[in-house]
Amino acid sequence: MFAPKLSQAELARSAVACAGAEMPKELRPRVKTRYRMRAWLWTTRRTTELLVTWLAPLVWVFSASGAEVRPATKPNLVFILIDDMGWADGGCFGSKYYRTPNLDTLAAAGMRFTQAYAACAVCSPTRAAIMTGKYPARLHLTDWIPGEEAPKNSRFRLPGWQQHLPLEETTLAEALKQRGYATAYIGKWHLGGPKFYPQHQGFDINIAGGDIGHPASYFWPYGEKGDSHRVPGLAEQGGGKGEYLTDRLTEEALKFISANRNRPFYLQLAHYAVHAPLMGKEEEVEEFRQIPGANGQSNAVYAAMLKSVDESVARVLKQLEELGLADHTVVVFTSDNGGAVHFGQPPATSNAPLRLGKGYAYEGGLRVPLIVKVPGMTRSGATCDWPVSSQDFFPTLLELAGAEKSASSTAVDGVSFVPLLRGQAMLPRQELFWHYPHYWNGGKVSPYSITRVGDWKLIRFYESGREELYNLRDDLSERNDLAGSQPEKRRELAGRLDAWLKEVGAQMPIEKGTASLPR
Repeated sequence: MFAPKLSQAELARSAVACAGAEMPKELRPRVKTRYRMRAWLWTTRRTTELLVTWLAPLVWVFSASGAEVRPATKPNLVFILIDDMGWADGGCFGSKYYRTPNLDTLAAAGMRFTQAYAACAVCSPTRAAIMTGKYPARLHLTDWIPGEEAPKNSRFRLPGWQQHLPLEETTLAEALKQRGYATAYIGKWHLGGPKFYPQHQGFDINIAGGDIGHPASYFWPYGEKGDSHRVPGLAEQGGGKGEYLTDRLTEEALKFISANRNRPFYLQLAHYAVHAPLMGKEEEVEEFRQIPGANGQSNAVYAAMLKSVDESVARVLKQLEELGLADHTVVVFTSDNGGAVHFGQPPATSNAPLRLGKGYAYEGGLRVPLIVKVPGMTRSGATCDWPVSSQDFFPTLLELAGAEKSASSTAVDGVSFVPLLRGQAMLPRQELFWHYPHYWNGGKVSPYSITRVGDWKLIRFYESGREELYNLRDDLSERNDLAGSQPEKRRELAGRLDAWLKEVGAQMPIEKGTASLPR
């Protein structure tokens, strides 16, 4: 991507080589006549003009110092968000059971992140972090909406937390819309009631986005009339018996891409899959029933749902190719939290070697799949091992869109990871934080806070007053608690966690029988 300084002859040879032409004899090694030189210069100039015209949409412009200035033209942004997809749920992520050839192809063409994190181990807070570039603790939006009540025998009661994404927050869609982007939200929203739906948060179009966390059914009409979990507005706009929700949302996404092919667009395709209820196409469920499970992954229905997600990715990528947009479109694929391991017979999925899954404070609940493809920037088949998190998408996508740094000023917790996409090994940030002052899964998960500093991770459990310390480089499965053997490191991370909780104004679980907040 960086342009070296070349002589005029080298530039001419380069231009002709790119065009597939042969270097005239007169330039091997010198031009012999003025007439031939003029003719050659005209040909070279015209070839160069054509090349620049053709390449302009694909190239990010760099300053002489090597720092990125802005893309030559605004790229399209396609953000595919899956619900409850685990870190190991796909061939390119290590699964030996699931079949995801199209995700594998996307990973081979872009960059796969091995230490990507959700901002929360449950859905709504992560979605808010993506939209705002802020930690859920700063937003006070710290649980899935509306969440669960504290168990009767619990030590704490819940704080009065935020149960919608405030309209006062600047969203990624609003920032992009100000820069000329067409914006669409298609799929699961789950960030508050009708007043806080996507069409009031910067999106020109909202299809199927409402306050529900999962559909009543994955088959048309996606829930009976009157069902509180019927997908809002979708069946009313068409469809018929046998239609599958993942396919329908994809179809709506393709319509938006086609309608906006001649202008920059931002598409958020937020599938309800692979969240419960587990429902797949019967022929595909039967296909996976014939395949032996591997590494704890053997649920044929979940596998069929994931296959439909994979096919959705294929259809989107094919549409971009057919419309000539693929080389000018950034594609992001990720999940809102770790894979669900707390239900299903057999369990919906396994996040092994990570511990546990959705909702929990361990890596299985927090690490998520992430693939990013930026034409002209990401190296094909690249892998990045540096930690990134949900709040980082806001500044990253705005930078890729060519926005000035001030455009991300409201995203106070996000860090652009464009340097990683360019091939840089690390970011200056060394710390990540999580805060969950709630109970989940009937009290099996109780309030916790987490910090990760380098390879070290501290988990504070409020119900028991216990702190656990792990070195993720040596103990990815979090089996060897070092809190007792490394007291200085535990105190160091605990002090940093305390400072962060105070900095963001985190709401703490409240001891029953008192109004004071435990620290």
